[in-house]
Amino acid sequence: MGNKCSYLEHAAVTVADIEWSLKFFQTVLGMTETRRKEKDGVLQQVWLKGGLQLVAAPENPAAGRGHHLGIVVQDFKSALQEILAYEGVHPMEGKPEKWVQLPDGLVLELFQEKPGAIEKILDIEVK
Repeated sequence: MGNKCSYLEHAAVTVADIEWSLKFFQTVLGMTETRRKEKDGVLQQVWLKGGLQLVAAPENPAAGRGHHLGIVVQDFKSALQEILAYEGVHPMEGKPEKWVQLPDGLVLELFQEKPGAIEKILDIEVK
C-alpha cells in the first residue's frame, strides 16, 4: 500500500428542499455559498465553503442520502487504476473518467492533488 494519502474534498447530499437547506447551513452554521447551478431559474445544486454540496432531489425519493464523495488523491492515474482493479468497481457510464461507482452504489469523484495540498489539509487539527 505504501504511504498514500488522500482527503475528502466534499460530500454531496441529496436534499428535499434545497432552498431551505441552503438557508439552514448559511444561517445556523455560517457556511458561505461558493458556487451554484440552476436550470430554468430553479436551483439544482449549490456548493458551500467547507466541503458540502447540496443536490436538489427531483421528486424527493432519495432526500437525505449521500449523492457522492469528492476525494483528492496524490496520483490520479495510479489511484484510478488501483480503484478499478477492485472487483465490482466500475467507471460511471457517460461520465468523465474521474467518476467511479463502488459495488454498493456509492459514487466517488476523484481529483488530482495540487502539490502539497493533502499534507496541508491533513495537518489541520479539528478537535
